[in-house]
Amino acid sequence: MSTKLVLPILLALLFASCEVDPYEETSGKTLDVGSLSKMKAPHTCKDEEHWVEAEDGTIYWDENATSQDTTKPGETYLGANVLVGTHNRDSNLNEPINSARFQLYLEKNKNGSSAEIMGNTVPADVKKYGTLAGGLYPAKHTIYKNDGALLINGGRNLPTVNGNPNNPKNYYDDGSLKPSSEHVLDQVLFHKGNYKRESLSTYPDKHGNVLPISAGCQTGGSGRGSLPLYRDFIKEAEGFEGNYYLRKP
Repeated sequence: MSTKLVLPILLALLFASCEVDPYEETSGKTLDVGSLSKMKAPHTCKDEEHWVEAEDGTIYWDENATSQDTTKPGETYLGANVLVGTHNRDSNLNEPINSARFQLYLEKNKNGSSAEIMGNTVPADVKKYGTLAGGLYPAKHTIYKNDGALLINGGRNLPTVNGNPNNPKNYYDDGSLKPSSEHVLDQVLFHKGNYKRESLSTYPDKHGNVLPISAGCQTGGSGRGSLPLYRDFIKEAEGFEGNYYLRKP
């Protein structure tokens, strides 16, 4: 086998998608992973009404917005159903654990978010794995690791902030790395976090190896007690078909 083919194949074998801690939820001390906020207010809404982001960052239901073209100048069209993720990253992509906010806006409730939860928008290692760039992406409810989740952009070809050396797609046939501006993330979801401990990595196994809870995905809170909160949150998104909007504070 030629040297040109060896590196891409090895990378494909090593490529880690967004993995969830395999441990089961156990009883014990509950860490502060935030709480789930819900707002129940079902409404029958007109098809031509959608969510938009105002210039000051407020998310509101605009009766006249049906696309970006019909949205007010300086505002961002988000669609009828949208999960808004507000990250808490610094310039080096460091994000304190459980400090990103996720808010679920649904067409059945035009008064505000239907559910909110704290979580994470960065991978376990921002140098080893790609970090999703901010933007508006299609998203759809799916099942991942036996729990509800949202598949973002069909799970493929998403842009990164500063590259992603973990994806074989980001290498040329000769094994050299493409420019980071051309890198993409694949297998990207919003899914449950690490419910065994407050970390984006698993506990070391008997050989000292750790696995990423996220290699580029968006995750719910991590820590003891986080799984029930996540399940309550994602239950509100059953049947979800809309967008994921990742933004800065």
